[in-house]
Amino acid sequence: MNRWGMGTMLYRATILYAVLAVLYDTVLIASFCDRLVPERLALAAGGTLLLLGLVVYALGTFSVYKAIDAGQLATRGIFAVVRHPLYAAWIWCIVPGLALLQGTLLALLAPVVAAIFYKLCIPHEEAYLHRLHGDAYREYSRRVGGIVPRLGSPGQPEAG
Repeated sequence: MNRWGMGTMLYRATILYAVLAVLYDTVLIASFCDRLVPERLALAAGGTLLLLGLVVYALGTFSVYKAIDAGQLATRGIFAVVRHPLYAAWIWCIVPGLALLQGTLLALLAPVVAAIFYKLCIPHEEAYLHRLHGDAYREYSRRVGGIVPRLGSPGQPEAG
């Protein structure tokens, strides 16, 4: 496991799907299909999501590098809100933002593909973090949601 955890696999798979979707939409069905999202809405919503996602991603990257360099578990800042802010930014903001900007059916399905890959990849990273940080990570995962902030009192650790 490297500094990026399972992220490189998640990002590569999502980017590959998105590129194929855009190529398919652009090359094969562009003449048969209009945009599903009006251009002004796509620019406003997609641009906002993309910008927000990049900010969250940057905050998460700086925080995790700082914690790794110090040999600690990242639990402060954005990591106090979600355990996987880089993945959350990717799945909730960056991929949907790019999909809205493209505005075609296959591109709009890219966030679903990203979420599926998240569910497949992240348990491996969670197991690694449990081995590395033990009880500290177990307690942290009880308090903080994976890619969705946990509301209310801490309960059972979620799988993602």
